[in-house]
Amino acid sequence: MEPSAIHLNSGPVFFAYFLLLLSFGFIAFYGASTLLKKWDEAQQKKAQKTAAQFEEMFIFVRRKVLIYLYIIVPMTVGSLAFILSRQLWVTLLALVIGALIPLWVVNIMDRRRRKKFVVQLVDGLMIMNSCLKGGLTLVQSFEVLADEMTAPIGQEISLLNREIKVGVPLEEALMRLDKRMPSEEMTLVSSAILVARETGGDLTKVFSRLVETIRDRIKLKELVTTLTLQARLQSIIISLLGPVFFVVVRKIRPDHFDIMWSSELGRLLLLIALILQILGIVLIIVFGKVEI
Repeated sequence: MEPSAIHLNSGPVFFAYFLLLLSFGFIAFYGASTLLKKWDEAQQKKAQKTAAQFEEMFIFVRRKVLIYLYIIVPMTVGSLAFILSRQLWVTLLALVIGALIPLWVVNIMDRRRRKKFVVQLVDGLMIMNSCLKGGLTLVQSFEVLADEMTAPIGQEISLLNREIKVGVPLEEALMRLDKRMPSEEMTLVSSAILVARETGGDLTKVFSRLVETIRDRIKLKELVTTLTLQARLQSIIISLLGPVFFVVVRKIRPDHFDIMWSSELGRLLLLIALILQILGIVLIIVFGKVEI
């Protein structure tokens, strides 16, 4: 009786397994397509944001090129990590780092450009001060500044002049410049110009005081950077001490940490150590910032 029962029930069981596999196939197909769609949307948003940042820096790159960049860089870094390490977790970590590299590069370029803009403000204000003393108007002084100065201040002032020529009020053009190049120095300059125009103050005296103020702020920032260099280097060394120790010990004795992986208490201690390490790095970065 048992063989016949198995034979009679094998058809429905086979059909049930077939439906189950079919449902898993549909879920995997639509799930993969949904994930690919979400991933494509994320790449489009990243490329759009990066293209906007490049346009603000007067660097014009097609969005398709940026999308390919966000795909090629992680794949290249992940492939190199896999070839060198032959380990899955190193490859995944390299993929994450590769995905962040374009964002880091763009942010570094943006910060350097803004820092150079602040440094150029001193020379720019001196040029405008000389123009005003020579009898030129404020708008004409901006035109001379755009012709005399190099990027980035020359580019930004040229854009400001074009906005004024198409009918944008000077106040609004200055506010837009302040938004494009946000810094305390630029906010101070735009506020001083607007207040002097409303109250009828002498812009030459205002610019002379602004030159001294901005120059002193730049010197103070450089002094703080120099004095905190040793502390920042110590924080970097302390942050890397744990990961470097782990890698070196794994190279010398690969079985040294097996007792930690094999027990539940050991895995818990490793997880706590990792969380504390990340927390310590974050606290070092937060406490190491000096606001001026």
